[in-house]
Amino acid sequence: MLVAFAAVPILTPVVLLLVFRLSALWAGAAGLAAALALVAMVPDFALEAGGLGQALMAGALVTWMVAYVLLGGMALYEVMGAAGALKTIAAYVAGAVPDPSRRALILVLGLSVFFESATGFGIGIVVTAPLFMALGHRPRDAALLALAGQCAVVWGALAVGTVLGAELTGVPSSRLGVLAVPLSLPFILACGLAAVGWTAGWPRALRSLPEVALYAAVLMGVLMAASAGLGVETAGMAAGLAVTALGLAISRFGQAKTAKGPPDGPGLSRALAPFAILLFALLSTRLIEPLGYLLRHLAVLSAPGTGLEVPLFYNPGFWLLATAAVSVPLLGLTPGRLAPLAAPALRRWLTATLAVAGFLCFSQIMIASGMTVILAAAVAEAAGQTYTALLPLVGGLGGFLTASNAGSNAMFAVFHAAIGAQLDLPADWVAAAQNAAGANTTLASPGRVILAATVTGMIGREGELMRPALLLAAIGLAGTAAVFLGAVYI
Repeated sequence: MLVAFAAVPILTPVVLLLVFRLSALWAGAAGLAAALALVAMVPDFALEAGGLGQALMAGALVTWMVAYVLLGGMALYEVMGAAGALKTIAAYVAGAVPDPSRRALILVLGLSVFFESATGFGIGIVVTAPLFMALGHRPRDAALLALAGQCAVVWGALAVGTVLGAELTGVPSSRLGVLAVPLSLPFILACGLAAVGWTAGWPRALRSLPEVALYAAVLMGVLMAASAGLGVETAGMAAGLAVTALGLAISRFGQAKTAKGPPDGPGLSRALAPFAILLFALLSTRLIEPLGYLLRHLAVLSAPGTGLEVPLFYNPGFWLLATAAVSVPLLGLTPGRLAPLAAPALRRWLTATLAVAGFLCFSQIMIASGMTVILAAAVAEAAGQTYTALLPLVGGLGGFLTASNAGSNAMFAVFHAAIGAQLDLPADWVAAAQNAAGANTTLASPGRVILAATVTGMIGREGELMRPALLLAAIGLAGTAAVFLGAVYI
């Protein structure tokens, strides 16, 4: 009965989103209400006022982390859209890669992987979703393609989640990165096929399987080699650049350019300048350790007793906002052109923030009250030796709830290390499966789905994105489980 109760806060919003098609705002609120009711009514989940307050403070702080990125992402999107920069970039991309399905593959398996690896926090979605819309995709398809670009979150944000998993389990981060490649193979292939299917139809996707496999092979080969040689921190950037370069080369030698930038927009170099500024700023703060240390300890928001902190000048949200501000004069905009866009954009941001708050607050309540551990422990106890096949599912649950493989590892890495030792499983494969599963389900997490919905104008229609995203994540989890089973038993 406790297990059934513990599942209620998760199942309630999922059902409301997928079956009743309510917005994420109401679904998240319902999940939070269910979690609060269980804390109040079920003794095993009871929290003292202080504990409940800490959980809500943690949820509010994590919400601010996401909302900060949302605000910066929307600001940059509005500035670049108003200046015509996105149309300029889209026209040049269309000219360089005329084939729409190949273009989608390059953006999903290349550019998005590069940006997510360099920055994390869903910035790959912020960059590619507006670009897909500028290329003529419908908002729903643009949002889904941007979510599919979250196919290498294991290496996202300079592999911060993978490094955390290594610290918690004692398995070297390079080893986790290398093993994550075969564990993520089915997921990356599925994302590549989905990119073609959502662009040109599923019959075309099946015919494009050899090309999808080529790009996936390059992505995975560079990820594996770079994880082993350069380190997991830079592997995703190297792999994303390699896929992008390959796609551009194939298109250059296979077809001539057919499109040019719009005459009324900025030149390509000016249009790309905001992305270059953003990337330079983020990489500087993360690769120059003295600068990163200073920013991590300057103007820090924290939730006492939770261990959570948000350094305001280190978070990508600040650099998105700063880039948007610098881009106004750079792209030749005046405040008068942007003023009419501010109020609608802020309303969308507030709606998205409230929706994220519901999901993240009930997730923190579940963690603090022991609901997540009870769910995981019950599955492990009931499954016994067969829990090996279910381990990625539990890791994926952590990624779904927290929208982060770092969050999933924080919840379940030590738990799974203990179970793996009890079942006499290889410690490195257990840690890698936990890490990869938690990373690969983040694309279907409410936080990432709401981010994609926000930048494509689909607030209130998140269920349309959640269904295909969950299917893609489920395919990835099934593939991860199959590879994991083969690795530990064959």
